[in-house]
Amino acid sequence: MTRYSADALVSIYPFTRQPEGDEFIIGRVDTNIFLALPSDAIELLDYLAAGKTIGQAQWLYEQKYNEVPDIEGLLEVLEENDFVNILSSKQTVFPTHTKQPKQINHFNHISQSFAQKLFNKNVLIACGVIIFIAVIAVSLKPGVIPSYQAFVFTKNVTMMTLILTGINVIAVFLHEMAHLVAAKAVGVSCQLRLSNRLWILVAETDMTGIWGVPRNQRYLPFLAGPLLDVVSTSILLLILYAEQQKWLAIAPIVLQLIQAMALSYVLALLWQCYFFLRTDFYYVIANFFRCRSLMKDTKVFVQNQISRLFKFSHITDQSSIPRGEMRVIRCYAIIYVLGHIAAFWSLLFIGIPTMWNYASLLLGTLSAGYQSNPYAFTDALVMGLLVFGIQGIGIFLWINSLRLTKRR
Repeated sequence: MTRYSADALVSIYPFTRQPEGDEFIIGRVDTNIFLALPSDAIELLDYLAAGKTIGQAQWLYEQKYNEVPDIEGLLEVLEENDFVNILSSKQTVFPTHTKQPKQINHFNHISQSFAQKLFNKNVLIACGVIIFIAVIAVSLKPGVIPSYQAFVFTKNVTMMTLILTGINVIAVFLHEMAHLVAAKAVGVSCQLRLSNRLWILVAETDMTGIWGVPRNQRYLPFLAGPLLDVVSTSILLLILYAEQQKWLAIAPIVLQLIQAMALSYVLALLWQCYFFLRTDFYYVIANFFRCRSLMKDTKVFVQNQISRLFKFSHITDQSSIPRGEMRVIRCYAIIYVLGHIAAFWSLLFIGIPTMWNYASLLLGTLSAGYQSNPYAFTDALVMGLLVFGIQGIGIFLWINSLRLTKRR
């Protein structure tokens, strides 16, 4: 050991530990930092936490395993992630200047007991019943599923667009709140924030602390958002089924709005199937196969294959990844590559041309001035702000993430 003296003590911040296969996931709840460590590294941590010096912990490890541990490398990682504080041999407590990072969590007033009531067995059974009835209704009348024409408003275009946009914003908020409440039910605090998936603006719930709970308890927080979307879609489809059966009388403008809402939910659920991005279903897959860094490891794997193909010298070593996890990465790499190819193809040959033509039409209407057609001018202005404003924020976040990645 060159950096840490053998007689130094190590003060360890309180952390959680969760067995995960042959490893343990340790985490600091106050900072939302989690690390995966082998079981023998946990033993070293326990020695240090019991008041052993670094030299004594190393000696105890050598006696048990008959080999010298890389305790310096372990301490470097732990110190870098604020799990430990190295003390002199005379110190026994944290230095007074050590400042604990403040964890920002949203909706702290939602208690764990209340969250558990919202996601108890009876509620989940009721959700299943609603979905089952909706499936039967759709099988009897497939026509209740709206077509793309649900988005084509011919009357009150601006008003209908604003109403649908407002409803979609509320739906996204409730989707993320479902994640947050379900995570609260297993004792994990979360944050809501805006982010991006490629150039697409998204809302997301930061559930980093979920890795500190048992693996089978993570599925409900991951799936709570899609579950709420499926239930909401089912309710809307049942309303449309009742209308087609003449059980309900709904005004045409309200009927189209319900159809547009149902179609929005269907598209949102399809979005979750884009496994090549970090969607809700991606996290379910990663958790099922015990791949905590599936996206990151797959990206490195693809870069390695490109380096080998073009005979580049830089190859990142992935020999430490377990063989079973590596098989998952190889399979996921196909989805990752094909998904990104399809995404960029749709951007270049569908998204950009459509936006260009749309922009030309809007600019033509706006350049004619308000006096020529006040309604058309207002409609073009509102649509332009909605479409290009949201898309512009997504593109900005995407470019910014690429810049930060390159800097790191």
